Amino acid sequence: MIELKKQKKQPLLPKASKEQAKDTGLAMILICLILAYFGGRVKLLPLAMLLLLVTMTVPAALTPLARVWFGFSHLLGTVMSKVMLTLVFFLVLTPIGLFRRLTGKDALRLTQWKAGTASVFRVRDHTFTAQDIEQPF
Repeated sequence: MIELKKQKKQPLLPKASKEQAKDTGLAMILICLILAYFGGRVKLLPLAMLLLLVTMTVPAALTPLARVWFGFSHLLGTVMSKVMLTLVFFLVLTPIGLFRRLTGKDALRLTQWKAGTASVFRVRDHTFTAQDIEQPF
C-alpha cells in the first residue's frame, strides 16, 4: 500500500540564513544599479553603496529583508507553476484534443464501447517464443 505523507505548510516568511541574507543584499544592489543606469534614477546609487557596505560587513542585518525576499520568491514560484501548467493545458493539450476529435480519432474506442455491450479490450492470445525474447523489437 502506498503511504502518502502530509506535506508541511511552508511559512509565509521562512527563516533566512546568512548566505541567503548575502544573496538578498546582492540582489538589492543589482536592482538599485539597474534602476540607476537604465531608469535614470541616480539617487539610488548612494543606496546601492550603503547596501554594498552592509552586505559586506554585517550581512545578518539583512535577514528581515531576506525573509521577505525569499517568502515572495516562494509565493511567486507557487503561483507561476500553476499558471504555466494551465497555459500548457489550454494552449497545447486542448488544441490537440480538439483536433483529434475533429478528425474522428478515438484512441480509447469509446464509440465502440457505447454502441454495444461487448468489451473493448483487445484479445491477445499470443504464445511467446524464444525469438520474441531475444529480439523484442
